[in-house]
Amino acid sequence: MRWRWCWPILVLAGCAQPQPSLPVQTFPGGPSATPVAFSALPGWANDDTAAALATFVRSCKALARMPPDQSLGGAGFAQQTGGQAGLWLNACNGARDVAPGDTPAAQAYFETYFIPYEIAGDALITGYFEPEYRGSEDYEREYTVPLYAKPDDPALANLPRAAIDEHALYRAAPVTAYVHSHVDAFMLQIQGSGRILLPDGNTLRVGFDGQNGQPYTPIGRILVQDGDLAPDDVSFQSISAWLKAHPGRARGIMEQNARYVYLRPLGDLPNDEGAPGALGVPLTAGRSLAVDPAVIPLGMPIFVATTNPLTQAPLDRLTIAQDTGGGIHGAGAADLFFGAGHAAEAIAGRMQQQGQLYILIPRPTPAG
Repeated sequence: MRWRWCWPILVLAGCAQPQPSLPVQTFPGGPSATPVAFSALPGWANDDTAAALATFVRSCKALARMPPDQSLGGAGFAQQTGGQAGLWLNACNGARDVAPGDTPAAQAYFETYFIPYEIAGDALITGYFEPEYRGSEDYEREYTVPLYAKPDDPALANLPRAAIDEHALYRAAPVTAYVHSHVDAFMLQIQGSGRILLPDGNTLRVGFDGQNGQPYTPIGRILVQDGDLAPDDVSFQSISAWLKAHPGRARGIMEQNARYVYLRPLGDLPNDEGAPGALGVPLTAGRSLAVDPAVIPLGMPIFVATTNPLTQAPLDRLTIAQDTGGGIHGAGAADLFFGAGHAAEAIAGRMQQQGQLYILIPRPTPAG
């Protein structure tokens, strides 16, 4: 049975739910979250909510294939309201009634099926993308650094980066591709997916295949502590440039981050789609968000209010939690996916912005 909140979606704008009197919630050991009206979300009225809804529908298709009790993560009230696949049935059913591309209807849909909660405190909004590097599927003179897929042997799979760099996985793990340098391999792993430009002109899409379970250490912090980068000059671009300009020190710096990310071939994917994220659906540029699943469930709509690092103009939009990241911790941090190519790199690589996060909690299913 598919529940209706009042009238079919075509007239949802005339029957949006009134904002109930709801208590402030608190994440376990973390910040509070206060229910607010949609009008309190910066730029809500002007956002392309139809694009956000299309991204949400992709999540719904993945959730529909899961058992109802499939865990999606989260903690506290976020876990209780959206931490299992079955909790999204009502909202996903309602999304089917919205015509693709109909922004007013999409906006009315979200206002009817969800309640926004403002997470207290400033949030750190970072960005990620699919970098492009030249490489080969075969070992060649110019391409000698392997990108490994995850080995079957758990003992080998958990080796630290330094051991892997010393060829501990040679002939013990499948090689997805070879790239030119350890820096290229490292930066590709930090992003978790990417595109290898092959000698024959084709592109090999590679994506996350697990990690070695070792602690993640952001090397930007190390470069700042050592006086190699200024605190306000830490970005994908500045880190990559410093590593390539200091080959004698680069490998030692990178190996202080013991985390190694395994990458696998993704097969044929449309160029305008991102690699599949942790939820198993292709990421959408500007609409897919990586979160800490220990706090925020996958599948949760999250409104992000922040600024563009290049122009400082407002960057306010509804996103969907479809991915995770090793450097994201707590309810006050999120990583926005920007797609692939130079434009995506330009903004994502410099994205270290303060902002505000609002999670959209699905309204409870009515009884009856």
